Amino acid sequence: MASPISGVVWWVAIGYVGAVAAARLVFLRGSTVDRLVNRLPLCGLAGLLLYRCAPTVHISEVTTQLAMGCVVLLGMYLYGLGRLWDTDADAATTWRRQRGYTAVAAASTVVFLVAGPWAGSVGRLADQQLNWGGILVWTAFGAPQLATALLFIRLCLRELRSGTARPYTKAFCLVMLFAFVPFGADLLAGAGEIALGWSVRYPHIVRGELIFFGTAVLTSTLIATRMLEYLLAYLDLDRDGRILRRLRPLWRDLTAAVPEIVLAPEDGPRSDSTARLLRAMVEIRDALLHLSPYLPVVETAPDTVGDGCTMSDYARRLAMAVRARRSGLAPPSTGQVPPELLSAQDFDTELGQALELARVWPAARAAVVRSSSAAEVVE
Repeated sequence: MASPISGVVWWVAIGYVGAVAAARLVFLRGSTVDRLVNRLPLCGLAGLLLYRCAPTVHISEVTTQLAMGCVVLLGMYLYGLGRLWDTDADAATTWRRQRGYTAVAAASTVVFLVAGPWAGSVGRLADQQLNWGGILVWTAFGAPQLATALLFIRLCLRELRSGTARPYTKAFCLVMLFAFVPFGADLLAGAGEIALGWSVRYPHIVRGELIFFGTAVLTSTLIATRMLEYLLAYLDLDRDGRILRRLRPLWRDLTAAVPEIVLAPEDGPRSDSTARLLRAMVEIRDALLHLSPYLPVVETAPDTVGDGCTMSDYARRLAMAVRARRSGLAPPSTGQVPPELLSAQDFDTELGQALELARVWPAARAAVVRSSSAAEVVE
């Protein structure tokens, strides 16, 4: 029987799942969860390609048999993720369990390969017959998926009943519960076909293909949302990343004047934007502390910030301090002077002050450069 899904839809889905798999393999592969999740689009991609290349959706076709093996393998990786979610096991335990789940998928694939030639010889689908071949194929295909469905239903219901679950987690659980509805309907239809002789439009093996198509696209979409969040943070396009980009000109000039306060870079993959923002704020605060002895004497002005100066005035004084420090001049003050900014007790206030300083910093720096150039011309 030919697939009810058109070729164009198949290739669009294959391209989409492949793009998600490639992006995750490049950017998200650090943790145990990431490495497990990365197996999902790979299994989906392999299964979609095999189903697309199968001449007909029939158990006697080797490509269909291998595609069914990918279906079970995808379910077993989902089961492994569910067990990790349930028990929060360490990496060694997680991978030891996963090897067992993968062995189940391999054994199911062997059953499909053995039953295929037998089914072709009688001209019927093996899983539509009340004999040992049909029972074995139906069990090898359905039992692992049923175990995965029951595990996720239990976990999702537990999270939905929990009062501490985040809205994103609850939305994810609702999507997962909805996704298992077609699987349950297929099990019911298959049981009705075997026990009661129901007549269903598509045979079980075609329904399995349709469900796998939806599962591969859905799982890729769910993990693509995490991928999108990561890419936005990586490109500094999320909230903290945008704030960090506004602070970067100020941070760059301050740390160039006081390079010794720059923290050592972290080993491993790039940290998220929130961690980089916190790091930048610490370095800006330390730089202001080191530059405070170089600040020129303040003149009192209205609408003051800190020790009697407007933010623009303070930015100009800070630019002069940066220039003096980089020129190797001795500080006019003796000993350390407390910084006039970023001394608040809460992070949000400090961040607001730093953003205001960063806003007026380019103009203040340019004014100091112009005044210094004019002084050099006069001399």
